[in-house]
Amino acid sequence: MKLQDKVAIVTGCARDRGIGRAIAMRLAREGAHIVAADYCRSIAEYPDAKFGQMEELERVAATIRDLGRRAVAVKVDVTDEGEVARMTDTAMKEFGRVDILCNNAGGGVGGGPVVAQSLDSWNKTVAMNLTGAFLCAKHVAPKIIAGARGGRIINTASIAGKRGGPGMAAYCAAKHGVIGLTRSLALELGQFGITVNAVCPGFVETQLLEGLINMVGATRNLNRDEVIKTFVAQVPMGRMETGDDVANVVAFLASDDGGYMTGQALNICGGVETH
Repeated sequence: MKLQDKVAIVTGCARDRGIGRAIAMRLAREGAHIVAADYCRSIAEYPDAKFGQMEELERVAATIRDLGRRAVAVKVDVTDEGEVARMTDTAMKEFGRVDILCNNAGGGVGGGPVVAQSLDSWNKTVAMNLTGAFLCAKHVAPKIIAGARGGRIINTASIAGKRGGPGMAAYCAAKHGVIGLTRSLALELGQFGITVNAVCPGFVETQLLEGLINMVGATRNLNRDEVIKTFVAQVPMGRMETGDDVANVVAFLASDDGGYMTGQALNICGGVETH
């Protein structure tokens, strides 16, 4: 599955406990150079929302360089088309090519029952998960096409993109949308040798999961350990998921071995029921 000298843009990869970081590191170990991108700021209206910061992102890039790969850290709001365009330009100026796009940026703010959710939190959650993936594909795909070498786009969806969840309507709707976007892009880009797939993680031990743990705990009057047990009870494999579990599949999709798979939304969830 070697990716020697391929160039990958990975969004949402600053957080120390995160899928994006695991993806960036795995692709680098396979030989890819990395554009490590993340939001690297906070949202004043939602202080509980946890996003990667620039120091974390710089550490990711430095660790990749320690592996002998090239890496650049880019601060980007994937919901801002101007910032996405600048991220893409940075990749081209630094490396002269892009082969792989991993749309991993996402998360949620606000939440709760639909009847109580604010329009602002709905819009922000949909934007960071769905609109961001659209904008990155819109700007990066032409660079991959121009290279005439084919390429890969891998979107991080979720099992929430295949089922509902109380208090998670915006997140679930956005991730369902990511799967629809994936399937449409696969049909549009196949003629250029570009595959487009989505990965659908389950209960992954990340900072993002902490918000869900808190919400479930408050709703059911459970402490953190009790909530974790309710999650694990749904997993036939009997354990929580790690970022590496997801990154292993992304590495396959990014490689030549995954070159005839496109338009798919692959569950990486330890067997959790999704329908």
